[in-house]
Amino acid sequence: MVEITSQKPKLILPNWSWPLWLSLSIFFLSVFAFIFLKVYLAQIQAEIVSINNQIKTEVGKVSVDDENTVIRLSDSLAALDGIVSNHSYFSNVFSLIGSLTYSKAVFTKFDADRDAGVINLRGSAQNYTALAKQMVALRENDYVKTLEVRGINFGNTGLDFELMLGVDSKIFIKQQ
Repeated sequence: MVEITSQKPKLILPNWSWPLWLSLSIFFLSVFAFIFLKVYLAQIQAEIVSINNQIKTEVGKVSVDDENTVIRLSDSLAALDGIVSNHSYFSNVFSLIGSLTYSKAVFTKFDADRDAGVINLRGSAQNYTALAKQMVALRENDYVKTLEVRGINFGNTGLDFELMLGVDSKIFIKQQ
């Protein structure tokens, strides 16, 4: 005969595998990070409000006259900076002409017009060869755009000449 005996029912627990543990860990870390960032954001916003209040307090201490004085000073400094940055320095022009002058040519008159970009030079050279070499030296410079001979005459010391140079206006501004 078969005998029936009672047995305790067995509880079967699911098998907790590593992906589930990993998912739970990531979830709790995400919740913790979210809470941490919310608290941190609240602290930053509180500091911003505090700093804004300090700025408003300090702005209230500044008088209108002082503020207007600072604005006028700032405008004056900006105007001075514009003047200095566009100031003409003929010493740059003189040094350039001096460096381009041929040894057998002498300039006796110098006239410059910055707005027109023109330099008129009058001088004398020993002979035609010296004058030609002087003209080539001037023409090969990057600042000189055009070169025109205004006149050549025989003088006491050789050839008297007058040259008109069309130059780039950057030649008059000091290079930084």
